[in-house]
Amino acid sequence: MTKKDKRRDYLLRRRYGIDIKQYRIMHKKQKGQCAICKRHQKQFKKRLSVDHNHKTGRIRGLLCHYCNTKLLRFLRDDRVRAKGLVAYLNRAIKADKEWKDE
Repeated sequence: MTKKDKRRDYLLRRRYGIDIKQYRIMHKKQKGQCAICKRHQKQFKKRLSVDHNHKTGRIRGLLCHYCNTKLLRFLRDDRVRAKGLVAYLNRAIKADKEWKDE
């Protein structure tokens, strides 16, 4: 393991309770993509972030910096807000005929 990998392993263990091997398994399961926007890791300068519940520590997945900091930040691990956001977006997608899948 390189010095950089050892540092990353230490930080993952300390912050999220996982090691670098577990991170790599998650990364592989997600095909190197952000769990929300599906853009590949290669499109970003930063590696995918570990998204987790700040109250329980439960890991949800790996996200790009934008999705982690811009899209999810306002939810603050609030289930009511999250459900409200999902319901709102589902209604908006159904109502807006111009909204296309990419």
